[in-house]
Amino acid sequence: SSRCGISMKGIDIVVHGSIGHMSAFMAQSGNMVVLGDAGDALGDSLYEARLFVRGKVKSLGADCIEKEMRAEHLELLEDLLRRGEADAKAKPEEFRRYGSARQLYNFNIDNADAY
Repeated sequence: SSRCGISMKGIDIVVHGSIGHMSAFMAQSGNMVVLGDAGDALGDSLYEARLFVRGKVKSLGADCIEKEMRAEHLELLEDLLRRGEADAKAKPEEFRRYGSARQLYNFNIDNADAY
């Protein structure tokens, strides 16, 4: 689905398939777990939401970067998969984590090309 999780504000979303372009656009908080692939501009203008994708990501949006998957994220992801009834389909170690680079929080002319 295109634009899945747009402007998320504390919700947890577990997608058992793939998501389309502009998903998690301006997502402020919460978690998005994608068992499939993600389309163009994943996490564009992302704030503090956490994104976990098992498949391929076509492209990342402005200010969205891949981040290290630490033990606390694996624990969180395990819980999200269980609550989303996806724990039999996927394991936390199969995912990559994405989040904000925090470069667009405050306007800076040096970052204008990223908007």
